[in-house]
Amino acid sequence: MIEIKNLYKNFGSTAVLKGINLKLKKGEVVAIIGPSGSGKSTLLRCINFLETPDEGEIIIGATAVNARIATKEGIGQLRKSTAMVFQGYNLFKNKTAIENIMEPLVIVKKLPRQEAEAIARGILEQVGLVDKRDNYPSKLSGGQQQRVGIGRALAVEPDIILLDEPTSALDPELVGEVLDVIKSLADKHMTMLIVTHEMNFARDAADRIVFMDDGRIIEEGRPAEFFANPQNSRTVKFLNQVRVQ
Repeated sequence: MIEIKNLYKNFGSTAVLKGINLKLKKGEVVAIIGPSGSGKSTLLRCINFLETPDEGEIIIGATAVNARIATKEGIGQLRKSTAMVFQGYNLFKNKTAIENIMEPLVIVKKLPRQEAEAIARGILEQVGLVDKRDNYPSKLSGGQQQRVGIGRALAVEPDIILLDEPTSALDPELVGEVLDVIKSLADKHMTMLIVTHEMNFARDAADRIVFMDDGRIIEEGRPAEFFANPQNSRTVKFLNQVRVQ
């Protein structure tokens, strides 16, 4: 379904990704964990070329893009296959909740507004916000805004949703409502790659945990085994510093 091959990314003289190799099956939920500055978010942004990798290949379905010879068409195909949920919501402030979800349906998929509105209304029901359809972002809580962001990602029916620390900007009491929506998508076998600092969520929702440090994948495994019996000393040290209930 999705394969990342030998991915490298430098920012000036600083190496951020140092040869990442990762595969995801269709319907799999993979959580990427690790200390700040380990390259997790950069990896997500390289998958859809929001950041241009220096070396390596991204394969999603039948689309394969090599960083050294990437074309505008190839990058466009990758972006059509992905949707990204950002830390900071990135909603259009001048559009209501339903209009934010309609936007990619009208602009990208070129659907008539009436059809787009019907789809967006169904997505709002899915994320539990149908009663907020006409609210602007300024009238929504952070958790509600992030749920609209997830709904907007769902609207384009991507092959994979990339979630970059989707709860990091939220007050603690709002985290649960967003995690519940993501868990519901996991239960429906939506393919997701999630960068998160929520260890309990990663354990409960992911099919596989990937631990990154210093631009490399150090260890990966099924959640129960990963958290109960980590094999790498760096993983052990990290898990000893975070709280997993």
